[in-house]
Amino acid sequence: MKVIVASNLVKHQGNLRVLSGASLAIEAGEKVGLVGRNGAGKTTLLEILAGRLRPDEGSVEYPGGARVGMTDQSLYAGERGRVTLEQEIVLAFEPLMRREAELRELEERLSGELSKELLERYGRLQAEFERDGGYGYRARAASAISGLGFDPEDWKRPLSSFSGGEQSRIALARLLLEEPDLLLLDEPTNHLDLKAMEWLEEFLKGIRSAVLVVSHDRHFLDAVADCILELEEGRLERYPGNYTRYAAEKAARQERLARKARANAERRAQLERFIERNRAKARKASQAKSKQKLLERMEKLEPPRKDRRGMRLELGGAARSGRVVLEMEDVEYAHGEDGGESALSEVNLVIERGEKVALVGPNGAGKSTLMRLAAGELAPRRGSVRLGHNVRPAYQDQQLTGLDDRKTLLRETVDKTGLDAEDARDLLGAFLFSGDEVFKKVSSLSGGERSRLALAEIVAGEANFLLLDEPTNNLDIPSREALEEALAAYGGTALIISHDRYLLRRVADRIIELEDGKLHDYPGGYDYYRSHRRVEARDPGRRKERRRRVRPGQSPEQSVLAARLVAVEGEIEAVERRISRLEKELATAELYADGRRSRQVVLEHRELKGMLERLYADWEGLLEEAERAGL
Repeated sequence: MKVIVASNLVKHQGNLRVLSGASLAIEAGEKVGLVGRNGAGKTTLLEILAGRLRPDEGSVEYPGGARVGMTDQSLYAGERGRVTLEQEIVLAFEPLMRREAELRELEERLSGELSKELLERYGRLQAEFERDGGYGYRARAASAISGLGFDPEDWKRPLSSFSGGEQSRIALARLLLEEPDLLLLDEPTNHLDLKAMEWLEEFLKGIRSAVLVVSHDRHFLDAVADCILELEEGRLERYPGNYTRYAAEKAARQERLARKARANAERRAQLERFIERNRAKARKASQAKSKQKLLERMEKLEPPRKDRRGMRLELGGAARSGRVVLEMEDVEYAHGEDGGESALSEVNLVIERGEKVALVGPNGAGKSTLMRLAAGELAPRRGSVRLGHNVRPAYQDQQLTGLDDRKTLLRETVDKTGLDAEDARDLLGAFLFSGDEVFKKVSSLSGGERSRLALAEIVAGEANFLLLDEPTNNLDIPSREALEEALAAYGGTALIISHDRYLLRRVADRIIELEDGKLHDYPGGYDYYRSHRRVEARDPGRRKERRRRVRPGQSPEQSVLAARLVAVEGEIEAVERRISRLEKELATAELYADGRRSRQVVLEHRELKGMLERLYADWEGLLEEAERAGL
């Protein structure tokens, strides 16, 4: 059964036609990802589907009166802001609460009046209450609150006391728990840390509601989506499967269409040559006329339009620094002038030349504070922060506060980079700012445009130590892919805060987790980090002793276990290297010109991902055996 049917939607914004006959239908329980470049009209489409915006043409139907829910972007203010977090979340179960109150009222009446009619009514209402999860709704509310990153001490706080990002998460939790027939979610992973993202993925996969989600988080779309809708040039095209399958299928479709268009063009060219050669010849004129009619009847196939120009991002040319790029020793930092409770304590960190280090951890753990200490924007209360020899840092903060809103893009770029106007325009053009756009005020830019401008300034600076705080925020998928490719090829050193798991997998060769004011070092990529965290979740005490390199022990059993561990770790490293090479190949346009090769690469990538999961499972089992054996 369908929960929504939209037909031939057309919508204009000024002179711009945003939707040009977009149509879709979503089945009950279906999980759909909506993708497209920034500015393609994804949010406009969601607002039309939610009934908040009227289309200029077309219709939206909700079969059977299906309920549609979409998060409200307005913040909690006024009277609503005085409600506590717990009260707001529990209100999602208002129908159940009314039935619960009715059940209590019936119980009181039954204590003094045992009638058959009351007993039957009580039994029917109790069965409905149990069927709809009435006895577990408070537990579900608590799970949602904690899953989205709120501590028990937050539950009694008024909504107005939370930040804008926290209020967005509260609104999301409320909507999820209401479970309408169709959930419309616009970038729901914004403001979520890795743990909350994983909770949201599992929640969405398990709920009965259908979901239509706009997201640039490819890992999230891989985990949640049953199919992908691509919004391009105002129309929707449907692809079965998750994001990875969509990307492969789209490339294969493009390749097939290009092949057909080439064959069509060659056949038309042959006919045109024949006609041109023979139209004036008496003996061949009738054949030429016949070929002309055939040519006129033949459909002209246009080759697939190439994707709009992408961001050109090159981070090469960095000067060589000393071996040690950043050193933090016994660093302690506390917010506020009174030097209250420490946000960071006893932080020790060394980053060496060429490392790509990802800094992860819960929201509010102090990641941005540590980054600002490294950038020299903050001074530690105790300890020291030192940059190494010939280190040239470039810092991009999450809020992009380094941009001057009063200036035009061109003036901002000239002032920050020292380039002349012509070279600055060339640089801006590489980041998709062309023509008169360079004369726009910085204050008028969207979030994605501000991110691109900040990256342009970093590229021109030729830094050899990049400090990037959530660099993919507000970037669409093509821009994210360009950034990943540039960071992977970058010859300098990078410290990156990110929740983008695609970026973490492709770029990071070392993960540092900040939790409870302390750093935990994982000298490997994102999969290495995730595997260790799974082991530590089962045995929390293990974190203090982990990564002690296992050597052949004194007993035969220990020797065998150590050798098996070394062998499995070697296989993991080999498979991860191969996956990394394939992902670089998958990111190139040239691959998809060869349909056979592209299918081989996609299939091998999928098989290696499965193999890597099995290897990590074997490795975890061996670690547990080694622990029991005293290694």
